[in-house]
Amino acid sequence: MALYQALLNGLLIGGVYALISIGLTLVFGVMDIVNFAQGEFLMIGMFLAFFGHRLFGLDPLVASVGAGLIVFALGVVVERVVIDPIIDAPPLAQIFATVGLSVVLSNAAAAAFGNEYHGVTTPYGAVSVPFLGAHLPLSYLLAFACAAVAASLLYLFLNRTDVGRAMRATAQNRNAAVLLGINPRAMYMLAFGLGVGLAGFAGAVILPYTVAYPAIGSQFVLIMYTVVVLGGLGSVRGAAVAGLAIGVIQSVSTVFLATELQNLVVFLIFVAALILVPGGVLKSVRLRRA
Repeated sequence: MALYQALLNGLLIGGVYALISIGLTLVFGVMDIVNFAQGEFLMIGMFLAFFGHRLFGLDPLVASVGAGLIVFALGVVVERVVIDPIIDAPPLAQIFATVGLSVVLSNAAAAAFGNEYHGVTTPYGAVSVPFLGAHLPLSYLLAFACAAVAASLLYLFLNRTDVGRAMRATAQNRNAAVLLGINPRAMYMLAFGLGVGLAGFAGAVILPYTVAYPAIGSQFVLIMYTVVVLGGLGSVRGAAVAGLAIGVIQSVSTVFLATELQNLVVFLIFVAALILVPGGVLKSVRLRRA
């Protein structure tokens, strides 16, 4: 029963991991840049939801929409100011820029809000829903539902709208996209805004069952990069599948190991993925079938 419960909890948590990682892989897929500050944008979304709850009494799930939009706008500004000037720079310069951005954001949050933990109390925080012999925490279930809706909307945007198709065309071949009249810089700005906006949205929806503090982004760094490496850098579908898988593995591991060893398991998976499936699991499966 404990294993079954852990499996279900892992699926729910993995849905949020998938959403955070989809934002990261979207930025890489379109811009060919790894955003090492993705976790800090998640942290900003958490603080926005926290202050929305404290100042205006908004439920974090309601505030998540506003948090995602604000982080999206912040991402657009950051892309223009920080990312655009180094878009064609060597990879090392891009890494330094986004790592530096993560340091600036986390330290700015520490200076503004202190290093204390900030949490919220919601009416459903201690409620669980019976499901096939298990009990699903309602806060996990609602966060998963919000993540699923956001991921579905992103899928529709990328596949059913002209702007989304233009973004995908830019990701596939920048030069060909220019010949078709697509402005790559506009696509980069939109992709970065969407990528970090999804992280901000995800940060808000998980606030009911976790706490916000300036360094929380580092807690998700290993998970995010494990997901995108396992799913394949640039693959939105791969990030979704791998996010669910990592959530399940991390949750199930607590049944057999101490909670403190969760990240060790994730790290081992990260290393194994780099060595054994560098193109991502889904890509490897397609190659074997070919």
